[in-house]
Formats: sequence, structure tokens, C-alpha cells
Amino acid sequence: MPRSARIKKGEYCTYHIVQRGNEKKEIFFNDDDRRRFIGTLSKMKEKYNFIVYAYCLMDNHVHLLINTNGSDISQIMKSINVSYVGYINKKYQRCGHLFQDRFKSEVVDSDRYLIEVSRYIHLNPVRAKMVDDAAKYPWSSYPAYIGRTKGEENLLDVSLVLNCFSNDLRRAMREYMQYVNRAGDEHAVAGGDKHPIDFDDAEDNFKKLLDYGGIVSLINDTAAKNGIKSSDVAAVKTRYKDIRNGLIKEVRRKSNLSLKEIGELFGGLSESAVSKILKQ
Repeated sequence: MPRSARIKKGEYCTYHIVQRGNEKKEIFFNDDDRRRFIGTLSKMKEKYNFIVYAYCLMDNHVHLLINTNGSDISQIMKSINVSYVGYINKKYQRCGHLFQDRFKSEVVDSDRYLIEVSRYIHLNPVRAKMVDDAAKYPWSSYPAYIGRTKGEENLLDVSLVLNCFSNDLRRAMREYMQYVNRAGDEHAVAGGDKHPIDFDDAEDNFKKLLDYGGIVSLINDTAAKNGIKSSDVAAVKTRYKDIRNGLIKEVRRKSNLSLKEIGELFGGLSESAVSKILKQ
């Protein structure tokens, strides 16, 4: 496979997102709802300028593979959810939670893992026995990857994944389809021990996102290991910038905190300062 651009970490992260219905209940009640969600995704993409590599809409959950492209992942998901929930509540004259309070996410930090996660997402309907061929499921990005649908050019970026197979588009589509159809080894990740998250066991298999208490413990533990005070690490002006900056990057990877919230944890750093640290 030819090499493609390395996926950046930090502020420009690629995430595999799963947002599921509250108590695992349905979030789509008909095809109009699914079309509305895709429209909302497209609208928010235009607003926040993020990149969509893949998606799959199941009955009670959604998979997204997106690069934030400098935007905040929490704000992106909040905007998508608020818009879609408002539509559902108005249409069906309902109230209360549609989604679980917190979406789940994992960082996709290599090209190899990117294509593996894309395959995992596209095989969800097959795994759920909704179809026997991923190409038959109309509510995922897979048909666009194999040239069977048009009109999603403004929503999807399929080039990064397909370029991992070939620089020739038709050949890349053909090889990607073969790759997806090799479902027997769909959980094997070449060159590593990482596996795409399994939705049914998401609580166990997702990377656990740190809550506020977990982040404080992380800061305290790191300070103790280095024989310094926590206040020396979580400060705007510190002699231990390398340690602090490393912690900031780790917190960004392991939590859904916004840049502003991270800055507040580290002595009141500005969002721009946090952003610069993440880009280093």
C-alpha cells in the first residue's frame, strides 16, 4: 500500500465516536429521521470544518469517524446532538433524553488503524445481521467507498482511506471492497494489538475517558513520580513545562474536556496557549 499522510495528534485528532440511545433505545424511527441526522452532520461539518471519513447509522446508535481539523470534539458532538434531539422532540412531541449523556470515543492514531476502524464501522449492519453484505445497507458511508452512491462528496472524505490501497481510484475501491469482505479477520489489526471497539461491550473495550477526579489523580501521580508538587505542574508559569505539556496532551487524549476546561485545570492557561501546546 502506498503511504498516505500521517494522522495528527493533539488539536487535530481523528476520533472513532459512538453515540447511543439512552438505555439503548432507538434514536431513529424511520428513514426520514436518518436523512435528517445525515443532514445535521453535513450542516455541522460546514459550521465547524471537521472531516468525516466514515459513518454508520444503526437503530439505536451511531458510529462516526471524524477528524476535528482544529475544532473541539465535545462542541461538535454537542451541536449535532442538540440539533437532532430538537428535531425528534418536536416531530414526535416527546421530551427527555434521547442520547446517553456522554458519547464514547477513541483516538485513531495511525493510517493502519484508520482503515481498520473504517472497516469495522462499515461491517456493523452485517454483524447485527441486518444485511448479508455491507453494500446493501444504505445508511452508512460504505456504498460511497465502492462507487455505488453519489452526492455525498460534500460530506465525506474517502480519499485518505482509499489512498492507502492505491492511487488509482477504481483499483482502490475494488481493493477496499475486498478488504471489507474479508470479515473473517475483521478484528485483526496488522502490526499491533489494538482492536476497534465493539459496541455491545463498549463499557469494557472503549478507552476509558478520564473524569475530573481521574485527571486530578493523573496530575498528582505524575508530580509524585517526578518528586515535585502538583501545584508546580498545574501552573501557568512553571519550571517543569515539559512535564506539564505532556500531561496536557495526555488529558486531551483521555478526556472530552474542552481546551478552556483543560486550561483551567492547569492554572488558568488560555485556550490559545493550550492549543499551541497540543500542536507541539
